[in-house]
Amino acid sequence: MSRRGQILFFAPAMLIFLVFVLLPTTQTCVDSVIAWRNGKPEWIGLDLYTLALTDPKFHNALHNNLIYFLWTLVFEVMVGMVLALGLERQTRWNQVLRVLFFAPSVLSMVVVGLVFGFLFKDGVGLLPGWLNEGNALLTVSLISGWASAGFFMVIFLGGLAGIPEDVLEAARLDGAGAWQTFLRIKLPLLREVVFVGVLVCFTGAFKAFDLFWVLFRNQEEGTIVATLLVREFFQFGHPAYGSTLSVILGVVVTGGSLLAMRLLQWIGTRLRRRSLPRTLP
Repeated sequence: MSRRGQILFFAPAMLIFLVFVLLPTTQTCVDSVIAWRNGKPEWIGLDLYTLALTDPKFHNALHNNLIYFLWTLVFEVMVGMVLALGLERQTRWNQVLRVLFFAPSVLSMVVVGLVFGFLFKDGVGLLPGWLNEGNALLTVSLISGWASAGFFMVIFLGGLAGIPEDVLEAARLDGAGAWQTFLRIKLPLLREVVFVGVLVCFTGAFKAFDLFWVLFRNQEEGTIVATLLVREFFQFGHPAYGSTLSVILGVVVTGGSLLAMRLLQWIGTRLRRRSLPRTLP
């Protein structure tokens, strides 16, 4: 392919990236340091960033994001791995169960939020009071786990399918049980899949919006950074502060992802050293 052909091949993707990613991101960064007063731009520098770092509402929202991430690690990633291990064998019944567990992941989170919001509504639903203060984050994490655990199950099933059968057979011949096989062979060989799952879970937890907006639109205890910045931007009429929160959220997600990658790589190195011993106890 000629140089002109290569440029024409990538031009549509680059144009979409420019219009829908790069330009909005640049505009958001500009809006976070410039405030409009009486129709005129005014440079405010890092004042709003200083305000955000001392804002109790932002601290609470960021704390809720972190707690939500930790809960989803359990209800989405760990449950997804357990489901994958339980349904690893290729049987007709397991195929049916795979479809049933994966089906909720294709639903819109807005629809999921509306359905569970009705179930938990005080005075009307079947399980009233579950969205009250104190258990709001746990409840929404359970809902998210119900909707997303099947997605992670599919990821781990793909990883388990890539493990050589002769390695597992050798472990069985050496007398390794199911738990030993998982810890000493399957888990180390799934390290790359686990990396992907944790990163997807992390970014998903910090960019979550629709489920929280539907269930906790008027509740402070269910506020996360995404819903807080939308309120500041549209409801309270503070577009500059909303843009500032957007930039901070982007930095947190990017920095957290890089830190998680380094941590997971270190854990993977430790697991690699322990994997596939010559003689299994």
